[in-house]
This record gives sequence, C-alpha cells and structure tokens, in this order.
Amino acid sequence: LMAKLTRRQFFATSAAAAAPLILPQGVLGQGGNPGANDRITLGFIGVGGMGRGLMQHMMTLQPVAALCDVDRQHLEGAASWVDTPVDLYGDYRRILDRSDIDAVVIATPDHWHAVQTVHALEAGKDVYVEKPLCNTVAEGKAVIDAVKRYGRILQVGSQGRSMPIFHKICTYIRNGELGAVDRVDCYHYENRTGESPPDEEPPDHLDWDMWLGPARWVPYNPARCPFTFRWFMEYGGGNVRDRGAHVLSLVMWFLDRDGDLPVRVTATGTPPETGLYNCPTAMEVAWEFENPDLTVTWTQPGEREGFGAVYHGERDSLLVTGGDGGGGTTSEEVEAYEPPADGVEVFESPGHHQNWFDCIKTREQPIMDVEAGHNVATICNLANWAYLLGRPLEFDPETQQVVGDEQANRLLNMPGRGPWHV
Repeated sequence: LMAKLTRRQFFATSAAAAAPLILPQGVLGQGGNPGANDRITLGFIGVGGMGRGLMQHMMTLQPVAALCDVDRQHLEGAASWVDTPVDLYGDYRRILDRSDIDAVVIATPDHWHAVQTVHALEAGKDVYVEKPLCNTVAEGKAVIDAVKRYGRILQVGSQGRSMPIFHKICTYIRNGELGAVDRVDCYHYENRTGESPPDEEPPDHLDWDMWLGPARWVPYNPARCPFTFRWFMEYGGGNVRDRGAHVLSLVMWFLDRDGDLPVRVTATGTPPETGLYNCPTAMEVAWEFENPDLTVTWTQPGEREGFGAVYHGERDSLLVTGGDGGGGTTSEEVEAYEPPADGVEVFESPGHHQNWFDCIKTREQPIMDVEAGHNVATICNLANWAYLLGRPLEFDPETQQVVGDEQANRLLNMPGRGPWHV
C-alpha cells in the first residue's frame, strides 16, 4: 500500500485544477471491450460505509488500482483491506486522470453522484454509482446524455433488482398473478430527528470544502456527516430518496414501467421541531401515473414495521417487505412460484456487481440502467419538491417540467457551487 498521507499531501490532492480531463479508456480493447485477460481495473470514489462494502466485494472479482475519499480516515481504513498495492487520493479527478483505470465505483454522499458520474463518463470510464442517481432533473438528463455521448456502461446501485427473491416476485407479478396492478402502497419508518451540536472547525482528517462540493457552503457540523447526510434535503433528501430509491425501483421494475414518470404528485409532512435535520419526520406522498392508471403512495411511519410495499391488483394483493440489498420477504406461494411454459420470462441478474461487469464486456444495458435510475430518482425528488412547496405538482413526463409552476421548475435545475456542476 502507499504510505499514509500527511495532512498537507492529502489536501494538496483536493486543490488541483477544477476541470476533469477527457482521456481514453485504459486496458479496455477496441470498441469498449475488455483487453488482455478480460480484467476490468477499478477505481473507487468514496470509501466510507457503503463504498468500503462495495470495494470489499468487488475486489474479489476485479483488480483495484486506486481509492479516493475526502476523509483521510476513511481512505486509510479502506486501504487496509486491500492486499495489493493501491494509490490513495483526496480528489476524485486524479482517479479519472488514470488511463489504466477502466471503470469507477461512486459511493459518495448523494449530492455528489451526478457531477462525479458525468466527469467519469467524460473521462471514458464505465460507472457504477450508488442510488439515487441525481438530485435534480437537469442532473439526470446530463448523465443520460453523457452515457450516450461517450458510449459507456452505467449501473445504478439499486441492488434489489439483482436479489433472487425480488426476481421471483417480478416474475409472479409480470405473469399476471395479481391481475392488473393499479395501486402500490409503500411504507417506511420516520426520518431521523433530534438536537444538533454547535458548529465547529472540521477535523484535521476531513476536507470539508470538498465534502460539500456542489452544495452551498455552510460551517462544519458533526451532525451533517458522514452517515447522517441522509436527513438533509440538500444532501440526502430523507427516507423517500434514500430507501425510497430502492423500494420505488422495485415498483417500476415489477410493473415493467421503467420508462414512466408521474403526472401528478402530492406530498405533506411534519417538519422536525429541533436540530439541523430538515427532512420531515412523518411524510405522506401520492404519485399518479397514466396509461395505464396507477397510484403509488408512500407513508412514513407505516402501519407495519420496517419498510416495503403492498401491491394491489384486480385479483389479489401482495405484501413485499424490504427492497434493498438486504433482501426481503413475501408469501410462500410467491417464493415457490414457477411461471408457465409460455409465460413471461424476466432476466435474472447474476448479482448486481457481476451484471455490471458482464455488461462492460458485452456492452449490453445492465438491469438498473441510466434511464431507469434517472426516472426513479425523479419520482423521489418530486415528492420532496411537492412537500417543500406545500402544493401538488402537475408534471409533464415528456418535457419533464412542472406544468404552470415557475417556482417548482427552478428546483429542477439548481446550479452547483463553483466548478461542481453538470
């Protein structure tokens, strides 16, 4: 491993030039296919909790060349798990500069996802990015454009689509066992709330300005990160964007509606009474889709413990618990289900990471591709925007604009800070 970074060396890597370089891919062969030995050399951007977990699994499948994190403790902790030489950086652009790195894994806080993804695509890298894909509609469109323009493969980290139990449920629903589904009721526990400590100087091991990146500058507060960024609208967007990106990914996949967006969104919530967290503790959301009609709701807290969804069809209803990489449960009948010989077959992923690696080699689309990721993120984001504005939003799926609401449309394209924008 590289020697430990000093504070001066660490922050120097974060002070380099702002614009990413556009470079050719590394050992990938002609046309984007892998070169010698079919190896896909990886770089990891963000190696805290989720990022380290992704690294620990993926490094058993493909070689790892470099790690990046704005927290030196995260970076050195992750590096200790790698038993081959890796380079360590405090600025993700140094990974993108590397022509020997074919693909990157992005597991930074949510407000960084789209900017880093676009920069990686511009640099000729295939990308695995944690959900949600984007914070705004404009960001999502920019990622879609970059995937197409640079011919790259992108997998969004909604791992539920690659879990065997959810493949079984998807097969059951798509074969019409519930009949036509016209309502799905999602449930989740409340967002976190509580007192926050006073602002303070950031710790020596954290590059706070780089952590904020495209978000507005605020003083450092230990309540803002690392894990707790989820309960700030400007970073994580609360449960409806965090876990909701998993649950709603399954809704759209089960119902074969990845290309759909709602036409109307209504949301209400209870603001937290104290502390810095600004996501509503309790929240009620309804999304209305057309062609065919479908209503999807989100309730926190729900009547059941944990999280999941109930699918209501014309013949039957089905409870599905969970939805993320931790798996889930459903009825024994569905778990034992086998489709008829002439029934609908649903692609079964070999695993979310392996599916991405396979698609890098074949150049086929992965199970959670960029357009599905953008649409699910937009569904989640519309809920927060309707809550913040305190009124229903009429949404045009074709133009991806809110109808007759200039204030709402400004939320669809919020500029990043300094150089951090798409």
